Amino acid sequence: MRRVSLLLSVVALFVFAMASKSWAIDAQLSGDKVKAGDAITVTGTIDPGQELFVVVATEKMFKPSDADGPKERKELKGGKGGKNAFGDTAIPPVYYVVTSDPTKLATPKSSTKGQTSGIFAFPPFKYEVRVNKLKAWADIPEETKSYLGPIKDEAQWKFIAFTHENKFGINTISKEAPIGGGNARCIMTDYNTEKEAWNKGATLSLDKATGKFTMTMAPYKNLAPDTRMKVYVNGQDIGNFTIEKSTYFFKTANIYMNPLVVFFGAFIIGCLFVIMGAAGGLFTAAFQVTVLGTKGPIGINAANTIKPTNLFLTLCSPITGLMNYFKEKRFAWPVAIFFAAGIVIGAFFLGPNFSAKYLPLKAYKFYLGIICLIIGIKLFMESLPSSIEKKKAMKAIIQKFNAAVKEAKSSGKAMELGKVEFEKFNIIKFDMKFWGETFVARPLIMLLSGILMGMIAASFGVGGGFMFMPFMTTAMGYPMYLAVPIALAGTFATSVGGIAKFSLMGYQPDWIMAAAIAAGAIAGGMVGPKIQKHLPEIFLKRMLALALVIVFLNYTDALFFLR
Repeated sequence: MRRVSLLLSVVALFVFAMASKSWAIDAQLSGDKVKAGDAITVTGTIDPGQELFVVVATEKMFKPSDADGPKERKELKGGKGGKNAFGDTAIPPVYYVVTSDPTKLATPKSSTKGQTSGIFAFPPFKYEVRVNKLKAWADIPEETKSYLGPIKDEAQWKFIAFTHENKFGINTISKEAPIGGGNARCIMTDYNTEKEAWNKGATLSLDKATGKFTMTMAPYKNLAPDTRMKVYVNGQDIGNFTIEKSTYFFKTANIYMNPLVVFFGAFIIGCLFVIMGAAGGLFTAAFQVTVLGTKGPIGINAANTIKPTNLFLTLCSPITGLMNYFKEKRFAWPVAIFFAAGIVIGAFFLGPNFSAKYLPLKAYKFYLGIICLIIGIKLFMESLPSSIEKKKAMKAIIQKFNAAVKEAKSSGKAMELGKVEFEKFNIIKFDMKFWGETFVARPLIMLLSGILMGMIAASFGVGGGFMFMPFMTTAMGYPMYLAVPIALAGTFATSVGGIAKFSLMGYQPDWIMAAAIAAGAIAGGMVGPKIQKHLPEIFLKRMLALALVIVFLNYTDALFFLR
């Protein structure tokens, strides 16, 4: 009997101690609504002598099966290479711990980031950066584990680490940009006490003698409107607050941005496109990544929103030109049809599947940077005197051809001259007569080349003009007046095939952003030629080449201050 009484007394004391511990926490939030990007302040009192652990996290939990992206869902559930398989583990996609003792949860250290494997796994593409590395669950004290709010077990903790330390996890779930090329914010303390990059914006004061504390931090700036955030102090739920929008919110892109910024940015791209003659999709991709910071919905890697949104521009931009070329009978269909068919095959059946699996944002940015370098070098070469003279000669040929078209239209011969004539079709090679000239058509080569280039273009969410024009003028030997209409058809085909496949896979464009980008770019394309007449071409091309090289250095993390 005495043993039973003793046991009951111990249980009662334990319950009383736990209750006293709960009663000792008295905390308040600075408000129940916080504008996206603004800070929340928590003040209150905990037991004297205790360390402080304030958890700020989204109320709604996320598990891998919630991901709308099929590739993301498969990888999050089953892992990759036997690692990072999270099954049905649920976590808050946005999760922070601001604490007076961060060493209980994380260890500041240097970590290797960037291209850690593959052919580019060498400096400067592979580099060391300071990170706040989360500790293994087994190394966290039991008492501290009880302070982590919605995180209750090792599986959840591993998933949290993945969404803050792995680029795929960050760009698919937590969405907050890594700091200096390292990890996203998770475990923080007072910046004045520990001046590490991940602590910026966090302030914490704790009087251990009285238990009084104040904590201030700003959650991720692109949290969607009406997102409910829960706050825990040393494990106790002390309330929640709701995110209010800061400006216009692009739902699918998952960012706040003034639509006018999107429009005028795209307007500049339209002007640049006129100067370049191609690569409008490439500029738009860089604009989305660098300026707009398109993130994509939670559960979809950012790159898989950027690509289809980008393709909407390349869908709209060639329409006017194509209509004019059809009207003027300047469309060499035996060449164009096979080329466009190949591109549709590559852009629909191959590109998006390959891209979703192998080009998440980290890889997408890196190889987009490589393409920018190639185009930058090409632009610089085009600014050299020899290239300028060659271009003048090409312009003279085009002007002569345009004059012939105009004369043919006025004399009523356009229908006759614009008719494609050939004696016998051959899938390998045949001669065709078009506008008084004889050209060699190679349908099979155009088809196979179209498949390859369509796959590449759709993989990066670009039209592909930067590939199409050199291929037709250099490899196939077609003059510009024959190549340009075919290239436009190829760009349109890439966009149709790519958007259709991405959408069927569950990767939707942000249609509103896409429309704003397309409108701005088309307007820029109309104004660009007028501006171009008053600006020195050599200077413009070299400035653009320099800009593309900077994009390359940024996207490949080659310069530490651009990471």
